[in-house]
Amino acid sequence: MLVSTIELFTRARHAKELGIKGTEDLTLDWPAVIARKDEIVQSWSTSKNATPGKLGVPVLHGHASFTAPHEISVDGKTHSAEKFVIATGSKPARPRIPGVEFCITSHELIHLKEQPARMVVVGGGFIGLEFGFALAWAGTKVTILQSGPEIAPALDQEIRAILLESAAKAGIAVKTNAKVTRIGSDKTVESEIGGRAEKFSADQVLLATGRPSNVAPLNPDAAKIELDQSAVKINEYLQSVSAPHIYAVGDSAGKRQQSPVAWYEGPIAAHNAIKGNERKVDFSVFPTAIFTIPAIGQVGLTEVEALKREIKAKASKLPYEYNPAAGVRNETEGMVKVVYEEGTERILGVQVIGAHAEDTIQIAAMAMNGGLKKSQVGAMHYVFPTFGGAIFDTMAS
Repeated sequence: MLVSTIELFTRARHAKELGIKGTEDLTLDWPAVIARKDEIVQSWSTSKNATPGKLGVPVLHGHASFTAPHEISVDGKTHSAEKFVIATGSKPARPRIPGVEFCITSHELIHLKEQPARMVVVGGGFIGLEFGFALAWAGTKVTILQSGPEIAPALDQEIRAILLESAAKAGIAVKTNAKVTRIGSDKTVESEIGGRAEKFSADQVLLATGRPSNVAPLNPDAAKIELDQSAVKINEYLQSVSAPHIYAVGDSAGKRQQSPVAWYEGPIAAHNAIKGNERKVDFSVFPTAIFTIPAIGQVGLTEVEALKREIKAKASKLPYEYNPAAGVRNETEGMVKVVYEEGTERILGVQVIGAHAEDTIQIAAMAMNGGLKKSQVGAMHYVFPTFGGAIFDTMAS
């Protein structure tokens, strides 16, 4: 919600290029944005909390922990069950850096009553990038410190290059191979970059260094649950390998940390827990998105991943500037990239960066899931002009 509001704000401020006057002086009412976010979250939470009751499912509110393999204690009261599904999510990591107590995480950021004028983001993964881009376009001076040689290492190389160009336009300073050594009480971040000591001043320091699974408070040892790092170690049925009566989903299972993963895995785990192991998880075609500005959508393999698997892979690419809908809306920053197998035309993966990438990537996922060849998708009729048309045009190229 925060990102979508700021994206709309950013587009509006550039509306002069579309012939709309007076938008250059638009300002962002940060407290109002946060208040609206809180209102929407509360509304969604109220609706979701009411659903179990409507289905006749009792809900116990409290802090739960295992006391035995088939027993849990909820605020001191013991309950037993034949099967359990763990869905406790994850929590922001707090690395052992001197002064880490002076930082905030994504949990606190979305509740800030004032927009920071300067923010240092420790971590160049998806969470750090999403909040970094949002705050930068909102007017905050953002610096991202990434410990590795590149931000978002899982991204396609060409998509990352466009993202870095976008970061520069947003005024984001990206520092790679940056080791944070200390954070002062005044929010000054000390780091080592290329063997040199550097300091960065900030009003807020955002920790975006990963999210370990939040299974430990459940006292997993009492239920004989084996962990894989912080998550439940599971098989393809989402079943604990050491405690067969227990299943885990989403961040509790720890393999893929995106909200849609939990939504997808939840029904599978519930089905298997009740009816036996009949359904396996399948992530061979699973679209994901990164809500930077511009957004990124991806599904399947990148070109580098395909080549590492010794697949004869080729790639077709189409810049957003060739998409008529992008031109009409003046959102021409971006690219569609289709990776396919030479000879068979099997679609191996698709990566999109640009406006509405989170929506258009789903067209590619449907095509892949249906086993369509690249040329088959490229020959299809589509609604014109649309951003989704870029998928079809790239498949045709």
